[in-house]
Amino acid sequence: MKIGILGGTLDPVHNGHIDIALAAMSALGLDRVALMPSGDPPHKTRATDKWDRLRIAELAAEGHPGLYASDLEIQRQGPTYTVDTLSTLTVEHPEVEWTYILGADALNKLDTWREFPRIARLCAFAAVSRPGCDEDMARLRARAISSCYHTRVDLLPVSGPPLSSTAVRRMVAEGQPIDDCVPPLVAAYIRDKGLYLCKYSEAQILERLKGMLSEHRFAHTLGVADTATRLAPRYGVDVRRARLAGLLHDCAKSMPEEDMRALVIENLPDLDAQELETRAILHAPAGMILARDLFGVRDPSILSAIRKHTVGDGHMSAMDALIYVSDFIEPGREAFPGLEKTRKLAEKDIYKAMCYCTRLSARHLKSKGQTIHPRSQALLDNYDAQ
Repeated sequence: MKIGILGGTLDPVHNGHIDIALAAMSALGLDRVALMPSGDPPHKTRATDKWDRLRIAELAAEGHPGLYASDLEIQRQGPTYTVDTLSTLTVEHPEVEWTYILGADALNKLDTWREFPRIARLCAFAAVSRPGCDEDMARLRARAISSCYHTRVDLLPVSGPPLSSTAVRRMVAEGQPIDDCVPPLVAAYIRDKGLYLCKYSEAQILERLKGMLSEHRFAHTLGVADTATRLAPRYGVDVRRARLAGLLHDCAKSMPEEDMRALVIENLPDLDAQELETRAILHAPAGMILARDLFGVRDPSILSAIRKHTVGDGHMSAMDALIYVSDFIEPGREAFPGLEKTRKLAEKDIYKAMCYCTRLSARHLKSKGQTIHPRSQALLDNYDAQ
């Protein structure tokens, strides 16, 4: 039996990986190809949990006879090295001829892999061209490796598509559709799990926020995130994005005021004097910057909701309105006149709830001799009559 191995972080498997695996099966007469996500690759760090990457590989293989996902490297503890993988495979399946599939650009450093002479005795290689690859140089390298290490190195008569896992992750982070880049089941899994929306898993975000916020503010943050998560489906808002916006909406709240001010002056040219001088609302633009630069959030809808959650704006998306209202009504809020009515409105119409929140805030400010922020007034002017 002949089996190919398509390994790497596979973070995530995309259509290019599938095309390459199927092309290798056809060109080399392979019986099967294993999609094998690495566990702890020695030269890369990834926030994506290895079990998520394995599940993605399993979903990507569905519907393609001959493709399957291997958990061999996922199950192994410690750094993942190809020599260990192939040693295990050849002992467990001595009847199999193994072929390792890689990008042609990797041929330049192939013989620097750990214990490469041993690897070369355990498998053959199939190299696939990539955009920008010097094919003449790849042929020379293939011949040199084959001659020096007495192994077979085939250059497949196909080119990998101009697609990368990095690009897919970036598209998800920026809120762009990936349906043309990954199998449908993979796209659904990424969406449902909220993968690639920022640098960190939710557990890592919570751990960071615990160190950044007071105990009271952290509890409030969880309340906002839970409220946004619960209400999001009712208003057609992506649940995972809503939850992330809720978790990060107050991430700058405990920063010293001068640090917040310096941060927003450096990064946001559209600040107004009232926003800049009022701590109670300054943390919103500062939080947007921290969400972007510290947590790696790139989705405009998430960043907008964080920026607008205190004073709003004349143009509020459903996500903006959801976080604005969730901040107002989360379960830990101390009772005040109008809170329960706002909560009831939020169950029926998020925009009516938003406007009612704003009117309550305006009354509170007036009682203290203060004026409503112009952006809050624009919110009322645009939405109150609807």
